[in-house]
Amino acid sequence: MDIISNHTFKTHSSSTHAIINASVYRDNKRLDNQVIIIEGDTIIDVTCRESIDSLPIHVIDAKNHLVSPGFIDLQLNGCGGVLFNTNISNETLTIMNKTNVQYGTTQFLPTLITSQGQSLVHAIDLMNGIENAEKMGVLGLHLEGPFISVERNGAHQKQFIRELDIEAAHYLAKNQKCIKVLTLAPENVDQKVLNVLKQSSITLSMGHTDATYHQLIEKEGIEMATHLYNAMSPLTNREPGAVGYIFDKKPYAGIIADGIHVDYTSLTIARELLGEKLFLVTDAVTPAGTNLTEFNMAGVQAFVTQGKCHYEDGTIAGAAITMIQSIRNLTEYANVPLHEALNMATLYPAKSIGIDDIYGKIAKGYKANLVFLDEHLQVVQTIQMGESVYQQKS
Repeated sequence: MDIISNHTFKTHSSSTHAIINASVYRDNKRLDNQVIIIEGDTIIDVTCRESIDSLPIHVIDAKNHLVSPGFIDLQLNGCGGVLFNTNISNETLTIMNKTNVQYGTTQFLPTLITSQGQSLVHAIDLMNGIENAEKMGVLGLHLEGPFISVERNGAHQKQFIRELDIEAAHYLAKNQKCIKVLTLAPENVDQKVLNVLKQSSITLSMGHTDATYHQLIEKEGIEMATHLYNAMSPLTNREPGAVGYIFDKKPYAGIIADGIHVDYTSLTIARELLGEKLFLVTDAVTPAGTNLTEFNMAGVQAFVTQGKCHYEDGTIAGAAITMIQSIRNLTEYANVPLHEALNMATLYPAKSIGIDDIYGKIAKGYKANLVFLDEHLQVVQTIQMGESVYQQKS
């Protein structure tokens, strides 16, 4: 940070600092010469330079770079050479966060895919024991399984898939404080069981599901869809399936924009139908942010070939993409305006889990999570919860 000493200052806390010469989007319009004032981990004002008489002592010059809210990834299995399933620990979360901030992601849900029962308990116990999880970017868990469909298991190991019964539902509801999203196959869960979770703060997401449209409309409490198009029953002429249900009922839906999981034309169609309900996820695994070509996918050998993460038989096994690359892909290949691509990585995921009152915007009262982007949409600097945690080497 630059230290400015030749000003007459207003009264500010020692933890107050300002970002000057920032370019930001407001109401989808790009505004230059903006000042973002931060106290602790919170934005206390956003204004133009001319409207303030003096600045806090600590000043960061954004140098006219575009400043975006920090990206929010609600489905992140791993990155930076680690996988949450393989090593459920603080160390893994620390490495994931350190990797994330280099690519603009300041908040994420560590995602545990279908595995042995004790892994789920271990992940919940870990989260319950973490103090200040938000400081390391962790908003809670995404449990992707094990309560999914054998027919649409994707990269999940079938032997660990199991039924979601009333006892398990009560256990998850009891631990709702540390679980943000639960992916399940609704057709395999009794409504009485869903009701237990529906009354909790956990967002129920349909995914890895072989459900028919009519099976889905009979269920209540499903508010989200996990990686739209992938590992779910497709829209066909006589059976709308899970995809048809999503397009009709419009729950929030995550989508992977690596050009491998979903064709960009299909992504464009989804945007036109779902609007602000569609948000980006990476579904990233171990190789994201690295040059790895082989990795351990929760006990199964996996490979990376031309950006595709896969098992030996060709089954897709997560993604190697980062959030900033996803944004670049949207603007380059799917004709998404930049302000909207950024919304899909910030505001819309925040809305989907009900945290858009303090995350996903650059506005007074919001958490100070900010990403500085150059004209090539490369991350120049990242501020996480009010602290500068990454700066591009010059």
